[in-house]
Amino acid sequence: MISRSSEYAIRALTFLATESDGRHHLARDMAERLGIPAPFLGKVLQPLVTKGLLHSQRGRSGGFKLARTADQIRLVEIVEAEETLHPADTCVLGQSECRDEGACPLHEYWKATANAYHAKLRGTTLADLVEYRRRHPSCLYPEQDLTKLQQVREQRRATPDAVPA
Repeated sequence: MISRSSEYAIRALTFLATESDGRHHLARDMAERLGIPAPFLGKVLQPLVTKGLLHSQRGRSGGFKLARTADQIRLVEIVEAEETLHPADTCVLGQSECRDEGACPLHEYWKATANAYHAKLRGTTLADLVEYRRRHPSCLYPEQDLTKLQQVREQRRATPDAVPA
């Protein structure tokens, strides 16, 4: 539903929100931790600086950090920095116009789904993603470290009755 650029942007900003140490992080270091190609991540981060979601700094202690607190950054802002969100009346079956009159067979379903999706992007902050990860220790998001995933799986096997906080 969102582009690869938006996916990477959300993962990178979630990483920065999770770190929340106030320092700048290099794009290449984030890319390595997140399993994202470094040149692509560098390009993905630039529109976020332009839109005021990230602060960038050159030099020895340079890199990127959040320009606002995680609870002030909504997912819709990140996605809109990377791409144009299509309105709910964009036809999922490719009709040039898909409105209540002259609707395609999936119009009602798609309209409800797209509206719910847009509402979720507008209503979710980076802080929500960080809080989810805090409440679900086995969640690896935004990282995709397979070694860490294996450690989590082994920990689950060792303590099958453990309930995440």
